[in-house]
Amino acid sequence: MSFNSTEFVFFFLAVVFVHWAIARWTKARYLWLCAASCVFYMSWNAKFIVLIVLSSLLDYCCGLALGRTERAGQRKALLALSLVGNLGLLGFFKYFNFFAENVAAGCARLGFEGAARWVPWEIVLPAGISFYTFQTLSYTIDVYRRQLAPTRSLLEFMLFVTFFPQLVAGPIVRASDFLPQLARPARFDESQAARGLFLILCGLAKKVLLADTVGVQLVEPVFARPESFGAGGIVLGVWGALFQFYLDFSAYSDIAIGAAAILGYELCLNFDRPFLAQSISEFWRRWHMSLSTWFRDYVFLPLGGRGAHRLEFLRNMMATMFLTGLWHGAGWNYVLWGLMHGVFTFVGVAFRRPQTKEQLDARPLWERVARRAWIFNLVALSMLFFRNGTLAEGKRGLQGSFEMLELLCSRAAGSAALSSSGLIALAVAAVIHFTPKRWIHERARDAWMALPAPVQGLGLCVFTGALAALSYAKAPFIYFQF
Repeated sequence: MSFNSTEFVFFFLAVVFVHWAIARWTKARYLWLCAASCVFYMSWNAKFIVLIVLSSLLDYCCGLALGRTERAGQRKALLALSLVGNLGLLGFFKYFNFFAENVAAGCARLGFEGAARWVPWEIVLPAGISFYTFQTLSYTIDVYRRQLAPTRSLLEFMLFVTFFPQLVAGPIVRASDFLPQLARPARFDESQAARGLFLILCGLAKKVLLADTVGVQLVEPVFARPESFGAGGIVLGVWGALFQFYLDFSAYSDIAIGAAAILGYELCLNFDRPFLAQSISEFWRRWHMSLSTWFRDYVFLPLGGRGAHRLEFLRNMMATMFLTGLWHGAGWNYVLWGLMHGVFTFVGVAFRRPQTKEQLDARPLWERVARRAWIFNLVALSMLFFRNGTLAEGKRGLQGSFEMLELLCSRAAGSAALSSSGLIALAVAAVIHFTPKRWIHERARDAWMALPAPVQGLGLCVFTGALAALSYAKAPFIYFQF
């Protein structure tokens, strides 16, 4: 049941109606949301709900135990139990075949012929496991650090983990942000619901009209047959891939935030027009912000952060970005993508004078445009490797990435024509992204907020149904595979 499907429209309307009908009964409302969230998740693969329950119970119990003991050894053992349990499940389902294949290949090179006959196991990756694993881990770590008091309500903790708008592809919600909201009395806010509806419609439009069109009409043909499109086509295809990922993932985040708002909850912002960034550091402050702050708080800073000198900073940054790349997928493409961003970030921070956002924005227009173009193309270069790890059919891998890079550097000419609809969708996405918010987004939002509530509700049903019908074979959101 994807956000861009007619099934979700009816599911969400039913959830909202019952949720507010029983709003005065707190436990009944929480039970209803938990049950609805489980149904939502089980629509992909029902058996994997067991993993969510096990992960939730593990961290719930570890949190309670951490709240009862002050002994350092016991607290470390409980934290280790949570880390091993959660990362063990994630590692098996997501990385077992990847590491086993590399070990087998290494053994074969050393002359162990038996290793070459190893056959990968058929392991199905549970939807959203990377997201809810990090979500539950952050709870245990915060309790261990005494930054958060453990919750005694298993029902509230299960709702925190399974809350369906963000369950499959984020944003990665912190318990310190979500659990306090459960202590507030339920109150329907018309303006909050209207803003939520607006975000849902924006997200669906991004996904169906722009992301899917750019992906199907432009990106997929170029990455499948790059030699047919030449260097110019590859450049546009890589730009399209970067915009496709942004549009697709930010669309999911918009819908998740909007759906939560209608139910009376606030989720953190996940994207803030990342291609306006004037440095790689700023890019990561705008792109997938719930993940970048997670790695900052739970990996980079515990390793030592900037450190006492540049070598420590380089080590900590490369380790963090290596894990960031590996989090996205079990493949060397993702690892290389992460390491590239580690190098970009280190060079941008270590060898330049620190500047505030106000100082950067005070620079001449031509310089700001040039800096943004430079950062955009650096990120696009890394996306060439990232995208080749996510093709649905016949992953090109590192070899395919370097072949495309060779074609790009050789300035080879292509014989195939690029899709006009894909180029138009890419141009429209770029105009919307780079145009000041007050010109398009804020005016459209204000016009929507001025409409009567019945008109907004009718518009949601009609527009959502139309977009779901137009969706390319109900194309799944890209980040479902992570």
